[in-house]
Amino acid sequence: MYACVCFSITEEEIQDEISAGAHTEEEIGERCGAGTSCGTCVERLGCLIEEARLRPCVEKTLAACPSVCDAAVLVSAGVAA
Repeated sequence: MYACVCFSITEEEIQDEISAGAHTEEEIGERCGAGTSCGTCVERLGCLIEEARLRPCVEKTLAACPSVCDAAVLVSAGVAA
């Protein structure tokens, strides 16, 4: 799915930029241009940054579960984060 329609940048590309060290919407814009044209996607960029920031906490918490619970199944399926 596109995160930035103006520059045809996908959510996966944004996630790659976050993994490579982008921590803000501005840093993503500097790296790939997303969010620097009409600005409609800036809120979505922020959501993707927040999801990436929270993911290690969620994974660590689920790893501590003694057995597979519904939440762990949803996260592993990519449904919840």
